Amino acid sequence: MSPPPVRTRADWLGRAAALVLGIVTVLSVVRAFGPLTYPGDLWRQSDTASMARNYAEHGPHLFLPQINWGGNGPGYVESELPIMPWLTGILYTLFGEHEVLGRLVSLAFMLLATWAFWGLAKRILPPAAARWALIAWAVSPAFMRWGTAFMPEATVLAFTMLALLAFCRWLQEDRPVWLVATAAAVAMAGLAKPTSLHVGLVMGVWLLLSARDRLRRPSLYLAGLAALVLPVLWLRYAAGLHETYGNTFGVLSGGDSKFATLDMLLSPDLYLGNLRTEVIFLYGVVGVPFALLGVAWLWRLRRGAVAAPFLLAGALGLLVYYLALGRYTGSDLGIQYHVYSMPYAAAAVGIGVVAAQRLLRRRVGGALLGLLGVLTVMALGAQSVNVFRQSLTDDAGVLGTCATQLAAVSAPDDLVVVGTDSTTTMDGVSNNFQEPVVLYRADRYGWVLAADRYLPEALASDEVRGARWFVNPVPGQLPAGSPLATWLADNGQQVRTAQADGCDVWRLLPS
Repeated sequence: MSPPPVRTRADWLGRAAALVLGIVTVLSVVRAFGPLTYPGDLWRQSDTASMARNYAEHGPHLFLPQINWGGNGPGYVESELPIMPWLTGILYTLFGEHEVLGRLVSLAFMLLATWAFWGLAKRILPPAAARWALIAWAVSPAFMRWGTAFMPEATVLAFTMLALLAFCRWLQEDRPVWLVATAAAVAMAGLAKPTSLHVGLVMGVWLLLSARDRLRRPSLYLAGLAALVLPVLWLRYAAGLHETYGNTFGVLSGGDSKFATLDMLLSPDLYLGNLRTEVIFLYGVVGVPFALLGVAWLWRLRRGAVAAPFLLAGALGLLVYYLALGRYTGSDLGIQYHVYSMPYAAAAVGIGVVAAQRLLRRRVGGALLGLLGVLTVMALGAQSVNVFRQSLTDDAGVLGTCATQLAAVSAPDDLVVVGTDSTTTMDGVSNNFQEPVVLYRADRYGWVLAADRYLPEALASDEVRGARWFVNPVPGQLPAGSPLATWLADNGQQVRTAQADGCDVWRLLPS
């Protein structure tokens, strides 16, 4: 590895990068005051926001995350270590419950990730390419979408970027402190989201390409094992929460599977789905040709290109990761799984823009080249602007309506059953069918009734355990004359209808 470059003086491109980052940050703050949007993200944000609210109401016990769909129990749930909702819960305690606080926590982590990416880019890219990479990072739709989402994506990205930065410094400086820092950052990333542990594969390939002689050092393997200790301990503890209380996000002990089946791996939909997400939400479409040009340019200069091992390692690591977790990465349900692509995409685009400038420099004047640079920034950020525009509209749909209707007719302590169109299994594997939006927005607790359990005995069982309301956001799943509809006619009183109020709500009569 080449030594880190010397600090260069600020120039117009550096000021432009700072300006772009500042504008994106301001827009992100504005977005943080908007609604929790996007159907694909809304359920995850509702769960995370529920956990933050429960921390504020029941005490900031980090190791006891709670959700609202735990029935008549405490709702302790198997999850990743809930760093972001825990911090938000503390802020709720101090300043009151305001969703914007949690979203600003995410933004703080995204800016930390940006700082780490900039530190990494300066060490593996020439100055101009590093600045363009920072611009590409800032205007990526992923920054706008998850930088202020009430989700742990920005949190895990921050720790992942800190790990990559520390590992790069260890490669370049060969100081033990950076190996220790790498292990610590990987451990925190693994706690925030276990999916981040694929970064170990990225680092292994990067080391193999850049400093394979260090593979003989015992300290390397000790650091790797040390990085896994806390994530493994937490996962085992979290699995115990599932075993005891029955609630899980499908992290380790069951309840859901994220892994691709053989049929998925043989289907073109998996590959097309991953490609679509990368093109739209990471590269903003326009970044794709620049990234391809950047890769071609690196291939031409591969012997002296410090960034080449990093990008190749990232490509191989992400390929294994996206295929292994293909049940979600290849569909709209797992767009957030692609947040790890940000550093590699931004670096490739940054190199590609500089390569394009060099190809055009002999053909156009300096003024026109500058204008093309401005147009490039606008084109790269067009999809991010679209994300910002769409995020200002509440897209909760019928779930938001159901929450409003439920809150109007029920008491705060009433337990509720909420129906969903998700099933307990999907494609032959366990599926996390929980639907938290109605319960979160109405601030109620209860159960979720899966689509394949729309049966009288299932709802009667929840009623015996204390359920007083049934909310059905999917009227088509409850046709007249069906067994559950007949049971409700005898054991419930419909107080809201989809035809009149936009949602079906029944008061359950005590058995």
